[in-house]
Amino acid sequence: MTVISAGVVNKQGRIVLARQFTDISRVRIEGLLSAFPRLHESSMNKQVTYIDAGTVRYVYQPIEDLFLVLVTTTTSNIVEDLATLHLMGRLIPEYVPEGITEASLETHSFEVFFALDEIVVCGKRENSTVEQIRVYLEMDSYEERMALEEKERQMAEAKKITAEHARKLRERRMGGGGPSGGVYGGISSDDPNYGGFGSNSTASGNMHMYASSGSGIKTTYPTPSAPISSQTSTSLKLSAPRTGMSLGKARKADISSKIQKEMGITAPQESGALGGAGDLAVMRPPERESQASTVPQEAVNIIIEEKMSATLQREGESTPIDIKGELTVLVADPQQDQIKLILAPVSDAFTFRAHAKVNKTLFASDQVLTMADGKPLPVQQPVTILRWRLSNSSIAAPINFTCWPESGSITIEYELADPNTPPLQAVRLAIPLYGAAPQNVQLSTGTYQVVNSECVIWMIDVVDGSQNASGNIEVTVDSDHGTSGEELFFPIQVALSSPVSIAHVCVREVVSTQNGHAVRFSQQSRLVSDNMVVQ
Repeated sequence: MTVISAGVVNKQGRIVLARQFTDISRVRIEGLLSAFPRLHESSMNKQVTYIDAGTVRYVYQPIEDLFLVLVTTTTSNIVEDLATLHLMGRLIPEYVPEGITEASLETHSFEVFFALDEIVVCGKRENSTVEQIRVYLEMDSYEERMALEEKERQMAEAKKITAEHARKLRERRMGGGGPSGGVYGGISSDDPNYGGFGSNSTASGNMHMYASSGSGIKTTYPTPSAPISSQTSTSLKLSAPRTGMSLGKARKADISSKIQKEMGITAPQESGALGGAGDLAVMRPPERESQASTVPQEAVNIIIEEKMSATLQREGESTPIDIKGELTVLVADPQQDQIKLILAPVSDAFTFRAHAKVNKTLFASDQVLTMADGKPLPVQQPVTILRWRLSNSSIAAPINFTCWPESGSITIEYELADPNTPPLQAVRLAIPLYGAAPQNVQLSTGTYQVVNSECVIWMIDVVDGSQNASGNIEVTVDSDHGTSGEELFFPIQVALSSPVSIAHVCVREVVSTQNGHAVRFSQQSRLVSDNMVVQ
């Protein structure tokens, strides 16, 4: 016997599923199976369950309102073909328990295919029974199960260790050993204009961190008690006496730690100096904070966040970036927990991964996010259901920096890579000085702030094609009271944000899976810099 194909078709000739056991083209098998209902209607002998048509033979039996059809050669043994057909007819209901319909067969198509593969191999019938095939398909690997258990055990141990480290860190911070304590005790000043930056400052200037956690995204920024910036050239003189300083990598790393604390950067463990740019929390005007906090939230709130990392070249050349993003849903109303999110078209440059409990087939075909098997979303608990990452280096940084360092000064120019780039907000540059006395700062746009002669922070509120598309700043230091050299001003840490997703991820509509009605939802999208450094 030679079985070419086994398939299920309806009375109109639509192929529900088909499994080929020999080398045959798709067009050929579609033509053969689609022609079967017409051949069956025109058949003169209705008492037999086979039809010869040219070089092939149809062996069939009805199952519910459909036909199970074997396509064989005309020289195949009809008795063996009938036995194979009856075995398939007994197996299919085993793996489609809710009844033989077109929808149920499509849902369980892979289970049916696996069962058919145990019956026919390369067109030849295997000597198997229903019970044997059931055992074959239910078999699992003991080694694989042990490996999975070992992996789960390791993950549980890792979570336990992480929780213990987090607990110790909280206790250390509560006991005064956190970022504001330790060896340096923070960078502080008795001047009230510097309130909120150090351990000795008052509560007049509160520094909040931009955070992304399980409870959502919150963006707040400092509210300085007095202006400490200038738009024009200013001569800066140090009022406090300066002690001697030692040159070397250790000194540079210590000053870097102070700069990071001053800017709200968490210093990384076992990383290079100034390597904490990924945790940069930069300042923004208070009115923007109030606008962000007054955004109304519906019963279904969607948060889209992307993080951008890049090592920018000081020569101003275009630099590839790395982008990671995630979509989080928070359902506040238990009556709206069974929903599906319909996405707008996304960028092809990104690789997307849906949550394990999301219907991945529906997401891959229609870009619709919904829980598999009709399960509801958790209520009052934010859950991340989609992640994505840039899969190639086709996207460059939205802004480029050209640096002109000299022995005692540096000029930094920035320029948008594309005038059509969405607005960049809260652009900040932290230019390290490592103790060198700043003498003069000139800038064409934005404002600046000098942090205890340790760094100059250049702040531009908005950069887009219509305003502040380019700009520059020149910083001159007193080389007699500090370190000199071109490498004095590097690395420069960069922070920025944008309300637009680079991957074009956006929820277009939210629909209830129970009644198909549209559901009101709120949506926040944010792109933030995670680790951007000019080297």
